[in-house]
Amino acid sequence: MIYGLLMAGMPIPPASLADALAEAVRTEGVDVDVADRDDDQGRRDWSAPVLRGYIRLRGDDTLVNEDPKEPELARRLATALGVPVLYPAEKDLPPSAYWLATSTGQSVRARLYSTDDEPPVHTIDAVDSAVSQLPHVRVSDLP
Repeated sequence: MIYGLLMAGMPIPPASLADALAEAVRTEGVDVDVADRDDDQGRRDWSAPVLRGYIRLRGDDTLVNEDPKEPELARRLATALGVPVLYPAEKDLPPSAYWLATSTGQSVRARLYSTDDEPPVHTIDAVDSAVSQLPHVRVSDLP
């Protein structure tokens, strides 16, 4: 399964991300390879049963691009890593509509804007409930 999750805050070290992903997808005892998509792919452990990739983004987020369902995986990662994790909202909403899983396991609506820069800069414009780790983000009614 391919996930499109964004982690808000400081970059997560690859080893910590690997541990959290292994726990989140419950691959106990299974090797997990996590690598930056833009780094040397020759150093990857292509024999690992679980492969995960990520890219560093400018702005508020880091992208994890690679079965639990996306909302459940986002909640598990947010709890394990202690950072908010965004995942896309339903398809019938605008592209800026996201859910944000908090480190306490709650999910709140979020609006995420991305620039047309390469790579894009991502900004969390608003959330529908206050998120302690994002005190600079305004609280607003969201669809």
